[in-house]
Amino acid sequence: MIESSLNNQYPVIISLPHSGTKYSKNFLNSTQLTKNELQLSEDSYVDILLLNILKNNISFVKTNFPRSYVDVNRHPFEVDPLMISSKIPNFINSKTSKTVSGIGVIPRVSIYGNEIYNQLLTRKEVIRRLLQCYFPYHKKLKFLIKSLKNKYNNILVLDFHSMPSSSLVHKTDVVIGNNYNLSCTPTITGLLKNYFKSYDYITVENNPYSGGYITKSLGNPLKGVNVIQIEINRSLYMNEKSLYKYENNMNILAKNINVILTKLIKDINNFN
Repeated sequence: MIESSLNNQYPVIISLPHSGTKYSKNFLNSTQLTKNELQLSEDSYVDILLLNILKNNISFVKTNFPRSYVDVNRHPFEVDPLMISSKIPNFINSKTSKTVSGIGVIPRVSIYGNEIYNQLLTRKEVIRRLLQCYFPYHKKLKFLIKSLKNKYNNILVLDFHSMPSSSLVHKTDVVIGNNYNLSCTPTITGLLKNYFKSYDYITVENNPYSGGYITKSLGNPLKGVNVIQIEINRSLYMNEKSLYKYENNMNILAKNINVILTKLIKDINNFN
């Protein structure tokens, strides 16, 4: 369900929570939507953009299951009780904006707002997904953090995502989310931001994405655990409707990201 690797040669971890592309037959049979519509919720090709850096044996964790099946960048109790066939505990997280909008830990709607299922899910099914997909991802990510913290005073988790261009009010290529300096030091954030800017990418902080559950729950710079969410504008490298890859654009972006992260990794090493 997940892929991961530990290499304590570098104090950096790559997190890929929304890059899974393996749709089980059971899931496809349970949904009333086409696979194509479900795929539009993915952070398409972000893992491919990072292939070169991952080949350098950077520690990483990645989902294989799709975001529309389980979203690991949510609180585990962000469950919409209206999509469950039997009564569940009245979690306070059931009333968050994400859950109410249908995009909780088990998404109820697609990126277009269409209902994914034409029937309610059982409580047993929700628990099964959390146990098989959600908790293993977070267990592995926390294991990687603990392992690197045993060697380094300061580590960095880079949580990679892509964003639809339609979500942006102003032209933006990259959004760096650090939960308003609560999940990562301004120094590290500034380094990353300047590296992207050096390649003429329009880069902003925390607007409109300041970081999701992974960033906000794990980032603790006072204890040497820095977490940054990186959102890349999909229009830079793909057709957002057809999911067609712009190969030349992808190659250039991947090359630039590789150089940027290589420089950043050296910087983090110097902090230790």
